[in-house]
Amino acid sequence: MRPPSTDSVRSKINKAGKHLPAARPRPLAARPRRAVLAAAAVGAVTAATLGYNFIAAPSSAASRTTASGRTAVANSSQLFDPVASIRLSKHRSSVTAMARSQRAFLAREAARRAHLAAARRASARLAAHRAAVHAAAAAAAAHGPSCTGPVTGPVPQNYGAIVDFLATHGYSGLAAAGIAGNIYQESMGNPESVGTGGGGLIGWTPLPGGFVTGNPAADLQTQLQALLTYNQQWSQYVPMLNAATSATQAAYIYMTYFERPGIPAAANREAAAAAVATACHL
Repeated sequence: MRPPSTDSVRSKINKAGKHLPAARPRPLAARPRRAVLAAAAVGAVTAATLGYNFIAAPSSAASRTTASGRTAVANSSQLFDPVASIRLSKHRSSVTAMARSQRAFLAREAARRAHLAAARRASARLAAHRAAVHAAAAAAAAHGPSCTGPVTGPVPQNYGAIVDFLATHGYSGLAAAGIAGNIYQESMGNPESVGTGGGGLIGWTPLPGGFVTGNPAADLQTQLQALLTYNQQWSQYVPMLNAATSATQAAYIYMTYFERPGIPAAANREAAAAAVATACHL
């Protein structure tokens, strides 16, 4: 029997090789358990050295089945990421700080709004008070001084008529009281008063004719009209007189710049002016 030829053997080998399965790499489950356990041990030692936690696979499961071995390898790679942990901690701190800042801002905003509301209420009350004061002043100016109060000091006769007349002819209430205080010193408010060389309410010297006729009511009106004319010769001082802030100040201004008496007796004039202001609610 002849031995098979080389070509024949080669042909049979090629035909047989077509039916052989393709070579594949060994799966993880088919690898030795010693390598799996070694990888898990390395991961555990590394984590312990760095001070981080990791999820360890049960050694019993890894030793029993190849599937448990794969789980151990997978879990050994799930180490705690320090960078991610730091980022997460910073993020949480940032969120907490932002929330705290927002709460503080809202508290400050609420306090600011409450303060503004209180300021607006106070401003409204002040405006209402000012309006009431202005209304009262306007009403007093419209009706003139009310000389109905008790007399607590020296006042001239007819002081109410004198103050009312002057207040309706451009003088302030305090200016009218200051003039009345000077009239008290000159004539006690008696239009029929006559002295040496003069007479009348402010002691005109010489006394003009028709000022004292024996009719006190008529003479009072005549002399009050004449008083307006007399004051006009010192008109530059009228604004200062009306700007007086007290009856005593007005009395001094009238005595100094209008009356110009030889015997000042300023204390008497100022005391009478103060009494008139009290009686007339000025």
